[in-house]
Amino acid sequence: MEKELITEMRRTSELSEELLIKAKEELGETENIREESLILIKEWIQTQINDYSNLDDLSIRWFLRGCKFDSNKTKVRIETFYSFRSKVTEWYSNRDPLLPELMELLNLGTILPLPGRDDEGRKVIVIRASIHDPYKHKQDDVLKIMNMVVELLCRDDEAISVTGVVCIVDLKGVGMGHAMQMTPSMIRKAVNSWQDVNPIRTKAMHYINTPLNVHVIMNIFKTFMKEKLRRRLHLHRGDVKKVLVSLIPCDILPPEYGGRGLSVESISNEWKERVISNRDWFMNPEKHGPFSPF
Repeated sequence: MEKELITEMRRTSELSEELLIKAKEELGETENIREESLILIKEWIQTQINDYSNLDDLSIRWFLRGCKFDSNKTKVRIETFYSFRSKVTEWYSNRDPLLPELMELLNLGTILPLPGRDDEGRKVIVIRASIHDPYKHKQDDVLKIMNMVVELLCRDDEAISVTGVVCIVDLKGVGMGHAMQMTPSMIRKAVNSWQDVNPIRTKAMHYINTPLNVHVIMNIFKTFMKEKLRRRLHLHRGDVKKVLVSLIPCDILPPEYGGRGLSVESISNEWKERVISNRDWFMNPEKHGPFSPF
C-alpha cells in the first residue's frame, strides 16, 4: 500500500509573535525558511524506504527547530528518532498508562512539568529520579513514563520547540538500589534520548539533593554526553530551597521546593489524569505524528 502522507494535513503554527522573533534570533527561522524546509523534508520523506508517513507539519517543525533548520541534520535526527524507537521497545511498546507498573509511577509523581515558565520563557520539568522503589519498579518503566509525559507536554505546547526546557533532577532518597539500576547501557540510552533522539532543546539540567558519591554515576553520564550538554549540567549541594529559588521563579515552584506554586500532589494528579485521558494517543502512535494530536 502506498504511503499516505499525513504531512499533507497542514497544522499551522500557534506561536506568538514574540516567540516567532525568538525563533528567528536563536534558530534562524523565518516564514520562508520554515515553509521551504517543510517542503524539502516532505519530499525527502517520500523517497525513504522507512515509513515516516505519520510526520505532519507540526512534528516536522519540532525536528527542524531542534536542528536549527539544518536540513541534513534534521534528516539524521528523524532517522535516529525512528530507529531508536524501533530498537528500544522497552520504552516504546505497551504504553498503556493503566498498566499497574505504569500507574504506580504516575501515582508517585515521578516527573512533574511545572505550570508556567521561568523568566526566560522556558518550561521547567522536575524529575524525581529516586522517588520510586528500585526493588519493585523497573528503571525502564521509570524512563518510559517520563518519556510519555514529556511527549504529551510537547504535543500540547509548541512554544517549547523554541524555548526549550530546564530540568530539575531531584536525587532525594537515592540509594544503592537506584545506583544499581543505572548501568552503563541504561545511562547511554537515557543520554541518547535527550541528546541525539528527541528534538527537545535541553537548556540546563540542575541536580539537587546530590549525595557525596554522586560523581561516580555522573562521570559515567558525562562520558556519553557531548561537550554542549556537559556544560549545561550543574550539581548543587546545600540548602535545596535556597538553590531553587535562585534559579526558578517562586510563583511556579511547589511549596515543597520553597515556592508559592501548586503542590507536588496537585501537579502529579493533574499529569496522571492528562496521561490517562490520552491513553488512545499513546497506544496508537502510527495514527499521529510524534508531536501531534490525532
